[in-house]
Amino acid sequence: MNESNSNENKFKYPINSVENAFSLLEVLAGNGTELGITDLCRKTSLPKGTVHRLLGTLKNLGYIEQNPQNRKYLITFKIFKLVSAITDKIGLDQIAPYMKELSQKFNETVNLAILDKDKIIYLYSVGSDNTLKLDLKIGSKQPAYCAALGRVLLAYLSEKELNNYLQRVELKSFTSYTITDKNFLKEELKRVRQQGYSFVSEEYIRGVSCIAVPLRDHQGRVCAGLSFSIPTVRMDKAKLLQLIDSLLHTAQKITILGFFSI
Repeated sequence: MNESNSNENKFKYPINSVENAFSLLEVLAGNGTELGITDLCRKTSLPKGTVHRLLGTLKNLGYIEQNPQNRKYLITFKIFKLVSAITDKIGLDQIAPYMKELSQKFNETVNLAILDKDKIIYLYSVGSDNTLKLDLKIGSKQPAYCAALGRVLLAYLSEKELNNYLQRVELKSFTSYTITDKNFLKEELKRVRQQGYSFVSEEYIRGVSCIAVPLRDHQGRVCAGLSFSIPTVRMDKAKLLQLIDSLLHTAQKITILGFFSI
């Protein structure tokens, strides 16, 4: 399980230029379109001279490129070499067929995610053929406390890790259903751990319900989560039970094969 990056675990003597370079990469990766120096300065709060030098360095390394027509910058496919190192490590090529099988069985979206600091990050998603569906962008993030995937990962943190997380995070309300009481959330996480799955309905996005189960590595540690994301209008008690059963059954297969070595 990835530990949340609390202040006490941070390196005391970071190299600012490295942090700034990654800030630029994160902005470019998250934006999805080309950005000019002015926009990058505004989004990173870095001086123009610093941004210009870092962009030149990243361009030399091949991680970004510049559109010669408008002089704006965009991220290149070289970054996928770094991403593939992670997906190879967790065995995505072995996990993906199980996800596709689940998606085809119910014609619903299936997701794989890990805990990244205080949020979950989606590593892979298999969409459905339904017109009404939730399409998740690989690499996108969501607050852990209001996501089914997040809760199955938070539920297996140590008591110290969970308390540190709750001290750091403000439980903001995204819908009228979002849990914003930390004591109530702790009780919910206990329930998740006891039952082995999490069901969250419309706490982050209205009209969307999610069911998630934990995935373990070869040492039995919870390190990722597998979920269904479904429009609430297609959810009923009978279907919920079927989805939970299928997720738990699939998670057992993945655990036995020992795909995870995080």
